[in-house]
Amino acid sequence: MLNDINVVISTVRRENDYLAETLNSLSAEQPISSDNPVCLVAGSPDTTHLDCYRSQPGISVIEMGPSTWSWIKNYHALKRSAWNCYRCLTLPVAGTRGTLALEDDIHFARGWRARFIATLVELEQRCGADFVLAIYSPWLLATEEHNHGKIFVEYSPERYFGMQGIYYTSKTRQGFAKYLKIHGLVTFEKLHDLLLGDYLVQAGLPLFATSPSLVQHIGQESSLDNPWHDSHIFVEDVTTLLSGHS
Repeated sequence: MLNDINVVISTVRRENDYLAETLNSLSAEQPISSDNPVCLVAGSPDTTHLDCYRSQPGISVIEMGPSTWSWIKNYHALKRSAWNCYRCLTLPVAGTRGTLALEDDIHFARGWRARFIATLVELEQRCGADFVLAIYSPWLLATEEHNHGKIFVEYSPERYFGMQGIYYTSKTRQGFAKYLKIHGLVTFEKLHDLLLGDYLVQAGLPLFATSPSLVQHIGQESSLDNPWHDSHIFVEDVTTLLSGHS
């Protein structure tokens, strides 16, 4: 079950609304309910795209408060995005296991839930609470490995970027939140996904990626004007891969 994992989605209103697809593909195998809630963390005061979800059981809309917005509204969009990442990491949490932090413009593979849980079980046995897991990677990682049935591969933190889907254990979530506050909010040294790589190197923590990616980036209208990227190791249906992993 995922009811011991916090699911948080960072979201902003944009002309093309990808959030509905994100939620639909997420809930296809993990129905959103009071037992399996999702937090939508708004990156600006404009939350009109979230109005249709406010009455849905299991969905919480976390508003951008006026005092915070008055402080950050003149920041560059990249720094505002770092602030929203920090808010996602520092929400009061119900799940004791970890946090699955998502962007609002992704599509989940069929069978993602079972493969994600199987990956966590193996990594927890191997690393305890000392790891971070990317369920999305824009790099062509581990084509040979996932052809041989492995469900995760090591991912160099120095190469990491793309926050479309990232799982933090409770321990690593707290550690990165503190690091991000210093290096992404008090000062803005670089993009928050690059700061995650820096944090992992400094803390000596391993980064892994699911093999293949369990989500695909679909938001070609970027809220940050970043270059387009998607996953080259995404598989639409991973159900046939699960039983044969080693």
